Amino acid sequence: MRRLALALAPALVVTALIGASPAQSATTSKDLTFKTELMSAGTVLETLPGDITYGWNDLRGPTRWGKQDATLRFLASVNYVSGTGPFGGPVTITRADGTRLALSVSGWATSPSDQAGTANTTLRGTVTVIGGSGRYAGATGTGTVTGYRKAALGSPIQFTFSLTVSTPRR
Repeated sequence: MRRLALALAPALVVTALIGASPAQSATTSKDLTFKTELMSAGTVLETLPGDITYGWNDLRGPTRWGKQDATLRFLASVNYVSGTGPFGGPVTITRADGTRLALSVSGWATSPSDQAGTANTTLRGTVTVIGGSGRYAGATGTGTVTGYRKAALGSPIQFTFSLTVSTPRR
């Protein structure tokens, strides 16, 4: 019996170490992409001499989350000179079943320098996952956002959010 215990001891130690290994098996990662056209539901924009525009925009639009309909809301702040400058803010994506994913965006908008106004603006930025609800409670992750606005500030914007989201295994 003692020989059997000594023979099995190394295997038990290895099994215990594998079972206690850190977060590799404690989380799952998933790539998510959200495409949407966001419309302004409200805005407070101020202007100053020198073609400076700053303020916020409550942007909302439909998207798909897997096989479910979802809505995306972006509370975007802007600080532009001649249509170019930083933008950012929180994003909430809500699936039809009520599951939510919260993001933080930090980006840069670029309006063509050869034209007046904010039409034909490209937007690029980074995304950090703040958290979520339901199956996405405790979510973390990062990603990118790209967008394009054909007309002036406040008009619809095409956005694509590409994320890698990690969630605790349940």
